[in-house]
Amino acid sequence: MPSPVPRLYSLPRDDGRALLPTGFAAGVAAFVVGTVAVAGWLALATDGSFSTLDAATEMTAGKSVPSVSVPVWTFGGAMGLPVRLVETTGPGRAVVLRNLVDGLDGPADPWYWLGALPPACLFLAGVVTARLTAWSRRPAEGFATGSSVAFGFAAAVAVAALVARVGLGDVPPNADGVVRIGSTGFHPTDLDGDSVGLPLWGAFSGLVYGVVFGGLGGAVASLRPFR
Repeated sequence: MPSPVPRLYSLPRDDGRALLPTGFAAGVAAFVVGTVAVAGWLALATDGSFSTLDAATEMTAGKSVPSVSVPVWTFGGAMGLPVRLVETTGPGRAVVLRNLVDGLDGPADPWYWLGALPPACLFLAGVVTARLTAWSRRPAEGFATGSSVAFGFAAAVAVAALVARVGLGDVPPNADGVVRIGSTGFHPTDLDGDSVGLPLWGAFSGLVYGVVFGGLGGAVASLRPFR
Protein backbone atom coordinates (compact mmCIF):
# COMPACT_ATOMS: atom_id res chain seq x y z
CA MET A 1 0.00 0.00 0.00
CA PRO A 2 1.38 3.45 -0.87
CA SER A 3 2.66 5.35 2.14
CA PRO A 4 0.61 8.40 3.12
CA VAL A 5 1.58 11.97 2.38
CA PRO A 6 3.00 13.55 5.56
CA ARG A 7 0.73 15.69 7.69
CA LEU A 8 2.49 18.83 8.85
CA TYR A 9 1.45 18.63 12.49
CA SER A 10 1.75 14.86 12.93
CA LEU A 11 4.59 12.92 14.43
CA PRO A 12 6.48 11.06 11.69
CA ARG A 13 7.24 7.36 11.48
CA ASP A 14 10.06 5.74 13.42
CA ASP A 15 9.86 8.34 16.20
CA GLY A 16 11.37 11.06 14.05
CA ARG A 17 10.86 14.70 14.94
CA ALA A 18 7.61 16.50 14.14
CA LEU A 19 7.74 17.88 10.63
CA LEU A 20 6.48 21.48 10.88
CA PRO A 21 8.62 22.65 13.83
CA THR A 22 11.69 20.93 12.38
CA GLY A 23 11.20 22.40 8.91
CA PHE A 24 10.46 25.86 10.31
CA ALA A 25 13.60 25.86 12.45
CA ALA A 26 15.71 24.60 9.52
CA GLY A 27 14.34 27.36 7.28
CA VAL A 28 15.21 30.05 9.82
CA ALA A 29 18.65 28.49 10.24
CA ALA A 30 19.18 28.58 6.45
CA PHE A 31 18.59 32.36 6.45
CA VAL A 32 20.86 32.91 9.45
CA VAL A 33 23.67 30.72 8.11
CA GLY A 34 23.49 32.41 4.69
CA THR A 35 23.61 35.88 6.25
CA VAL A 36 26.57 34.95 8.46
CA ALA A 37 28.41 33.56 5.41
CA VAL A 38 27.80 36.84 3.58
CA ALA A 39 29.07 38.79 6.60
CA GLY A 40 32.26 36.72 6.59
CA TRP A 41 32.76 37.34 2.90
CA LEU A 42 32.17 41.08 3.31
CA ALA A 43 34.68 41.23 6.13
CA LEU A 44 37.35 39.67 3.89
CA ALA A 45 36.47 41.28 0.56
CA THR A 46 35.69 44.91 1.40
CA ASP A 47 37.52 47.86 2.93
CA GLY A 48 36.17 49.78 5.90
CA SER A 49 33.22 49.00 8.12
CA PHE A 50 29.94 47.61 6.84
CA SER A 51 28.07 50.71 8.02
CA THR A 52 29.90 53.03 5.60
CA LEU A 53 30.03 50.87 2.47
CA ASP A 54 29.21 52.99 -0.56
CA ALA A 55 26.89 50.30 -1.92
CA ALA A 56 24.70 50.67 1.18
CA THR A 57 24.99 54.39 1.92
CA GLU A 58 24.06 55.37 -1.64
CA MET A 59 20.53 54.33 -0.66
CA THR A 60 20.62 56.33 2.58
CA ALA A 61 22.07 59.62 1.27
CA GLY A 62 25.36 58.88 3.01
CA LYS A 63 23.83 58.02 6.38
CA SER A 64 25.61 55.17 8.15
CA VAL A 65 23.76 51.87 7.96
CA PRO A 66 23.63 49.53 10.98
CA SER A 67 26.35 46.97 10.33
CA VAL A 68 23.99 44.01 10.73
CA SER A 69 21.72 45.36 7.97
CA VAL A 70 24.38 45.20 5.26
CA PRO A 71 24.82 41.38 5.26
CA VAL A 72 21.02 41.01 5.46
CA TRP A 73 20.53 43.31 2.47
CA THR A 74 23.32 41.51 0.60
CA PHE A 75 21.87 38.07 1.26
CA GLY A 76 18.54 39.43 0.03
CA GLY A 77 20.32 40.72 -3.06
CA ALA A 78 21.65 37.23 -3.71
CA MET A 79 17.98 36.18 -3.95
CA GLY A 80 17.32 39.02 -6.38
CA LEU A 81 15.68 41.28 -3.77
CA PRO A 82 16.46 45.00 -4.01
CA VAL A 83 16.95 47.51 -1.25
CA ARG A 84 13.85 49.64 -1.74
CA LEU A 85 12.54 53.10 -0.95
CA VAL A 86 9.02 54.15 -1.87
CA GLU A 87 8.29 57.84 -1.34
CA THR A 88 4.64 58.88 -1.52
CA THR A 89 4.40 62.10 0.50
CA GLY A 90 5.25 64.42 -2.39
CA PRO A 91 3.04 65.28 -5.37
CA GLY A 92 4.24 62.25 -7.31
CA ARG A 93 5.39 58.74 -6.52
CA ALA A 94 9.04 57.76 -6.60
CA VAL A 95 10.38 54.25 -6.25
CA VAL A 96 14.11 53.75 -5.79
CA LEU A 97 15.46 50.21 -6.09
CA ARG A 98 19.01 48.91 -5.83
CA ASN A 99 20.36 45.39 -5.58
CA LEU A 100 23.19 45.74 -3.08
CA VAL A 101 25.22 42.92 -4.66
CA ASP A 102 25.56 44.92 -7.88
CA GLY A 103 27.39 47.78 -6.16
CA LEU A 104 29.60 45.98 -3.66
CA ASP A 105 33.28 46.78 -3.41
CA GLY A 106 35.52 43.75 -3.63
CA PRO A 107 36.08 40.91 -6.11
CA ALA A 108 34.42 41.30 -9.47
CA ASP A 109 31.16 39.52 -10.18
CA PRO A 110 30.35 38.28 -6.64
CA TRP A 111 27.09 36.91 -8.10
CA TYR A 112 29.00 33.79 -9.14
CA TRP A 113 28.85 32.39 -5.63
CA LEU A 114 26.50 34.75 -3.82
CA GLY A 115 23.69 33.82 -6.19
CA ALA A 116 24.18 30.15 -5.32
CA LEU A 117 24.24 30.73 -1.57
CA PRO A 118 20.48 30.89 -0.79
CA PRO A 119 19.69 27.75 -2.86
CA ALA A 120 22.60 25.90 -1.25
CA CYS A 121 21.51 26.84 2.29
CA LEU A 122 17.93 25.79 1.59
CA PHE A 123 18.99 22.57 -0.11
CA LEU A 124 21.00 21.59 2.96
CA ALA A 125 18.11 22.63 5.22
CA GLY A 126 15.84 20.33 3.22
CA VAL A 127 18.29 17.47 3.57
CA VAL A 128 18.56 18.00 7.32
CA THR A 129 14.79 18.19 7.74
CA ALA A 130 14.31 14.98 5.77
CA ARG A 131 16.95 13.22 7.86
CA LEU A 132 15.60 14.41 11.20
CA THR A 133 12.06 13.40 10.36
CA ALA A 134 11.02 10.00 9.02
CA TRP A 135 8.98 11.13 6.03
CA SER A 136 11.66 10.71 3.38
CA ARG A 137 11.08 7.13 2.21
CA ARG A 138 10.18 8.20 -1.35
CA PRO A 139 11.20 11.20 -3.47
CA ALA A 140 7.69 12.71 -3.39
CA GLU A 141 7.61 12.42 0.39
CA GLY A 142 11.14 13.78 0.60
CA PHE A 143 10.18 16.78 -1.52
CA ALA A 144 7.16 17.52 0.66
CA THR A 145 9.31 17.16 3.76
CA GLY A 146 12.13 19.36 2.51
CA SER A 147 9.76 22.04 1.25
CA SER A 148 8.53 22.58 4.82
CA VAL A 149 11.62 24.77 5.35
CA ALA A 150 9.89 27.40 3.22
CA PHE A 151 7.73 28.57 6.14
CA GLY A 152 10.68 29.38 8.38
CA PHE A 153 12.75 30.89 5.58
CA ALA A 154 9.90 33.15 4.41
CA ALA A 155 9.24 34.23 8.00
CA ALA A 156 12.92 35.13 8.42
CA VAL A 157 12.85 37.21 5.22
CA ALA A 158 9.71 39.01 6.43
CA VAL A 159 11.27 39.80 9.81
CA ALA A 160 14.43 41.05 8.10
CA ALA A 161 12.35 43.28 5.81
CA LEU A 162 10.60 44.82 8.82
CA VAL A 163 13.59 45.15 11.16
CA ALA A 164 16.66 45.76 8.97
CA ARG A 165 15.57 49.23 7.89
CA VAL A 166 17.14 52.68 7.98
CA GLY A 167 14.96 55.72 8.60
CA LEU A 168 15.58 58.75 6.39
CA GLY A 169 13.71 61.44 8.29
CA ASP A 170 16.87 62.93 9.83
CA VAL A 171 19.12 62.99 6.75
CA PRO A 172 20.32 66.59 6.13
CA PRO A 173 19.94 68.11 2.65
CA ASN A 174 22.90 68.73 0.39
CA ALA A 175 24.03 72.10 -0.99
CA ASP A 176 21.11 72.03 -3.45
CA GLY A 177 18.59 71.65 -0.62
CA VAL A 178 17.63 68.08 -1.50
CA VAL A 179 18.39 64.62 -0.19
CA ARG A 180 19.69 62.47 -3.01
CA ILE A 181 18.79 58.78 -2.93
CA GLY A 182 20.50 57.13 -5.85
CA SER A 183 19.91 59.52 -8.73
CA THR A 184 16.63 60.88 -7.32
CA GLY A 185 16.45 64.07 -5.24
CA PHE A 186 13.89 64.49 -2.45
CA HIS A 187 12.89 67.46 -0.34
CA PRO A 188 13.94 66.60 3.23
CA THR A 189 10.42 66.87 4.63
CA ASP A 190 9.17 64.40 2.03
CA LEU A 191 11.29 61.70 3.68
CA ASP A 192 9.81 62.04 7.16
CA GLY A 193 8.66 58.58 8.19
CA ASP A 194 10.24 56.91 5.16
CA SER A 195 12.86 54.18 5.39
CA VAL A 196 15.04 51.96 3.23
CA GLY A 197 15.23 48.18 3.42
CA LEU A 198 14.25 44.92 1.76
CA PRO A 199 10.69 44.86 0.40
CA LEU A 200 8.13 42.93 2.42
CA TRP A 201 7.05 41.06 -0.71
CA GLY A 202 10.45 39.37 -0.51
CA ALA A 203 8.79 36.92 1.89
CA PHE A 204 6.94 35.46 -1.10
CA SER A 205 10.27 35.01 -2.91
CA GLY A 206 11.57 33.30 0.21
CA LEU A 207 8.57 30.97 0.18
CA VAL A 208 9.20 30.02 -3.45
CA TYR A 209 12.91 29.52 -2.84
CA GLY A 210 12.16 27.34 0.16
CA VAL A 211 9.65 25.13 -1.63
CA VAL A 212 11.89 24.59 -4.66
CA PHE A 213 15.34 24.19 -3.15
CA GLY A 214 14.32 22.81 0.23
CA GLY A 215 12.10 20.34 -1.58
CA LEU A 216 14.97 19.27 -3.82
CA GLY A 217 17.14 18.70 -0.76
CA GLY A 218 14.45 16.55 0.83
CA ALA A 219 13.98 14.56 -2.38
CA VAL A 220 17.70 13.87 -2.67
CA ALA A 221 17.81 12.76 0.97
CA SER A 222 15.10 10.21 0.20
CA LEU A 223 17.15 8.46 -2.50
CA ARG A 224 18.45 5.03 -1.48
CA PRO A 225 22.20 5.85 -1.62
CA PHE A 226 21.65 8.62 0.96
CA ARG A 227 19.55 6.63 3.41
